[in-house]
Amino acid sequence: MSGAPFTPTAGDAELLAAARARAERAGSGLGGRPASPALDVAVVVADLDVPAFIGGVTDFALSLPHALRDGWYRTFTRTVFLAGRPASTVLRHPYRHATTRGDLAWYGPVTRGTLRPLSLLLRAFQGPAPVDVPREPLTVVVPGTPTQHTAKAAIAVGGVSTAAYLVHVHHLISEAVLRGLVRPGDTLRVEHRRSLATADFRDALQPARTESVQTRIASGGPDSADLRLYGVLVSSHGEETTE
Repeated sequence: MSGAPFTPTAGDAELLAAARARAERAGSGLGGRPASPALDVAVVVADLDVPAFIGGVTDFALSLPHALRDGWYRTFTRTVFLAGRPASTVLRHPYRHATTRGDLAWYGPVTRGTLRPLSLLLRAFQGPAPVDVPREPLTVVVPGTPTQHTAKAAIAVGGVSTAAYLVHVHHLISEAVLRGLVRPGDTLRVEHRRSLATADFRDALQPARTESVQTRIASGGPDSADLRLYGVLVSSHGEETTE
């Protein structure tokens, strides 16, 4: 490994600034409330249906009472994905939310350790690599009285495994919901791309847009020191104050 110092490019600096902004928001919590206990979530996956997963993340996050939202948000919406059939474990481990077909189920948010018995029972979900996603853009209509608001999300899938896809999308969508960028009755449009170039989202990454934009930025890989833009969600709720 080279000992030369890492010199960030303009794009790297923009991603770093956006990642720091996310960390600061999570540290401050939601709505100026006193800090809540740290909470975790688990998702049991029998089979990945991408539209159902995106709709399920949205519905789950919207279903959470305010008393639980802050604690999960402050842990950066920490979530573990487990392989199994929710119907097989429901008697011992009741879930909070499940998709219509029952292939995905959400548990929590609960304090760390509460989900340990479920994690010991099931193995981590992996799935194929790279992830298989629809070629055409997706439209998810959030249940509720229809609004005129739309949230547009772009997600990078080039070289992304199914396990990593679950993590990136779950963070992106759930944090957008908790911040009020996606609300009941809204329309969520999702486009999958091989990669997301920082230059194409320069406007969305500006600090002035932070109240209407959610990003997912993480390491480009286990052996990479570079940051990669995995997801961008832009909401028409604009600069409205979130709860």
